[in-house]
This record gives sequence, structure tokens and C-alpha cells, in this order.
Amino acid sequence: MPGGVFFYQGHTPACIAASTYNDTAVNQLSDCLRLLADDNRLRILHLLEHEPLTVAELQDILQLSQSSVSSHLGKLKRAGFLYDVAEGSAHRYRLREDIGEPARACWLAVRQLSGSNPAIADDRRRLAELRSATRASWVERVAGHLHREYAPGRTWEALGHAFLAALDLGDCLDVGAGDGAMMELLLGSCRSLTCVDPAAAMVAAGKRRIAEGKLQGAEFIQASAEDMQLAPQRFDSVLFLQSLQYIADPQAALARALELLRPKGRLICLTLSSHDYPEAERYGHRHPGFQRQQLLDWVQGRGQARCLTLAPEAKPPRFTPLLLTVTC
Repeated sequence: MPGGVFFYQGHTPACIAASTYNDTAVNQLSDCLRLLADDNRLRILHLLEHEPLTVAELQDILQLSQSSVSSHLGKLKRAGFLYDVAEGSAHRYRLREDIGEPARACWLAVRQLSGSNPAIADDRRRLAELRSATRASWVERVAGHLHREYAPGRTWEALGHAFLAALDLGDCLDVGAGDGAMMELLLGSCRSLTCVDPAAAMVAAGKRRIAEGKLQGAEFIQASAEDMQLAPQRFDSVLFLQSLQYIADPQAALARALELLRPKGRLICLTLSSHDYPEAERYGHRHPGFQRQQLLDWVQGRGQARCLTLAPEAKPPRFTPLLLTVTC
């Protein structure tokens, strides 16, 4: 847009028409038009309307310096056209969907007039080339260590849902279930789900969760893990999901759980490896984790058992999980 001057043909946006006799609105309108009179800022808005981009990506496409791109982005952000989201050490800029007036009216008018600018088409072509090169280089770069790299949508929560969809937990017992935070996730893989917890407040909260969510096939029982008054061989699976460290007598709790399993049933116990981190006391832990061999000794002779040491947590103090499984 040479000189940044344009004539808008067509319906005049309401806020522009309404601004005629309003000094404040006229001043705001003038500021927006001056902001959008810069060709590079217009190119940025057209690109960000297509997809969110980082400063480095905009540099490559626009062939401008980092300081120039950052300056334009800062002005557009302060005017309410953009927002940014942190992505690692970089920030990805996005065009706001809720641009306020009169900025929105200005952008709609200028967008229509500038859309045929050859520079806009060139920018989109370079964006397509950048994306093609990025896809190829990313695949090559992460080969051999993909497990350490971020990939959109590949979160542990999403993977958990995917793996649970393939599981059949049958009649399932969740020992130390707390307030049933895992209940809805587990129910999709269960025929029935019995949640046990010794704390009255947790059980009450769990029952409310069942009622409010109208969850079918779930029940809550208040009992200690060592003394669950349930029929032997009632369950196909028994879970201890980071609850073993809260139980006064964990060995007795595991023994009782194994009595409740049907033939070919499975016990799955996710707990913590032995540690000396005092932070755990804040969470009410009775035990500072367990030794791998200690857990295997407790379930010896009760079925096919294995205990895996999993990767430590990313955040300090980096607790290390243990996964004990027993198949009867």
C-alpha cells in the first residue's frame, strides 16, 4: 500500500460512522490508521491471520531484522491486534479474535484493500516454503531421540487415555482412591469400579462426584487398605495409584489385595522409589518410598511379579516412580 493512503469503498463500519462527532473515537481511529499505514505491519497481520508465528519465523519470511520485527509486533500488541504465548524460550504471536473497536473496523477495511498486494502473496509463498522445510528438518533432527522431544498432542495425559482405551480392567478395585479423581478415566475401561479410601472426607467427596457426574458402575467404600471387608476373588484388577506410601502397613495391604483377585487377575501398584526427600511429608506420606526388591519380596509366591523403576520426575526433587505388577 504505497504511502499508506486508501479509500474504502463499500459499507462503512458502524464504529467509523459513529465516530464522526466523537473526538476520542476519531483520535483512536486516526491512531489505528497510522499504525496500519506501515506495509510491514500489514504483512505481519496478514501472515498471523493465516497462522501463529514466532519472531524468528517472521524474520525469515519478511526478510527483516529481529529488532524491526519485534518493534512492529510490540506496537501491534499494544494496540490490541495480537497476543503471544510462550513456547519454550520463544513466543508465538497470534492475531486476536476479539479485536476491539475501532481497531477491528480499521483492520477489516485495510485487510480488504491490501489483500491483492503482491508482497502479501510472496509472504504466503515463503511461509509455505518455510513450513515444508521445517517439517523435513524437524523429522531429521529428532530421529534417534524423539522420546525427549515435544510433539503437539503427544502428552502423557493423551497417551494415558489411548492406552486405557485398549485395556479391560473388568471389575476393578482402586485402593486409596482419594476423592475419585481418576474415576471417570478408569470407568471407560471397567465393568465396575469400587473405590476404597480410609478418609471420611475423601469418601464423601467421591460419592458427590458419582452423584453429580451420574456415573454408572462406580461405588465408594470407607475402609483401611489392610482390612477391606470385601468378598475374596471379587475383582479382575486391583490398583494402587500412588497410594501405597500412605498406608500404615503396606505389606498387609498388598496381601489383602491379592486375596481379592480372581485367577488371572492383575495387581498394579504405582508408588515411589525409596528416597530421603522431606518434601513428601507435606503430602502426608507415611513411608519414604520403597525398595524395588522389598516390593517383590512382599508379593513372592503370589503370582508372576515384576517391578520396574521408571524415569524420575522432571521437577526437583525428582521423585522416582516404581511400577509393581502381579498377575495371579
